[in-house]
Amino acid sequence: MTDSKTPQASVALAVFNHTGSTPDCFELHEHGVVCRQGDVRIYTAFADIQDLFLFASGPDAGAGLINHFAYRTGSAQPWTLVPAEVGEFNKLMDAFRARYVAQRLPVLEEKIADGARVAFRYVQSGAFPDLQTQDLALSAEGLHIGGATWPYESLKRIDLNQWIETISLHDENGKTVFSCLAANVLSSDLFVNLVYDQLGRTAEYA
Repeated sequence: MTDSKTPQASVALAVFNHTGSTPDCFELHEHGVVCRQGDVRIYTAFADIQDLFLFASGPDAGAGLINHFAYRTGSAQPWTLVPAEVGEFNKLMDAFRARYVAQRLPVLEEKIADGARVAFRYVQSGAFPDLQTQDLALSAEGLHIGGATWPYESLKRIDLNQWIETISLHDENGKTVFSCLAANVLSSDLFVNLVYDQLGRTAEYA
């Protein structure tokens, strides 16, 4: 079962089969992804995905290596899980993330340019899919957290610490105004790109 917006399987860039039970496979297309189970094919455009959650699960979770990811088009919508049992999982995840940023980022940049706030969420507690999240937002004015606004001109640096895998934002006095495990920020790739764009090319990376 498909609809008029769902591309044909024959034009998929790649198909990644699931060695477990369901879904049967994921089709990677130019502008989105199809989750296929039997005769049911559910298409989601990359530009419409609001949340992307990367996480570790199972016996290897303690090592912190991402072996699952999930996506949804809104906080009230169900997650679609892409488990480790999908063949060539890392290849699918890398291609998914790259296309997601390329096609969702312009949508968010346009919203900010139009004066809107772009909402993000980060995980405070819980395990997938029962996540307890906190909201934050970005706009042309700055970073919005818990009722406070940090203008971009007061933010001097974004740290992407690969050793402890955190995202941190610091003000002009070196004070940390936001810090979180990168994996706990939903759609962290988009968040980092937007912050970097708003800070300007003079922003420092550590």
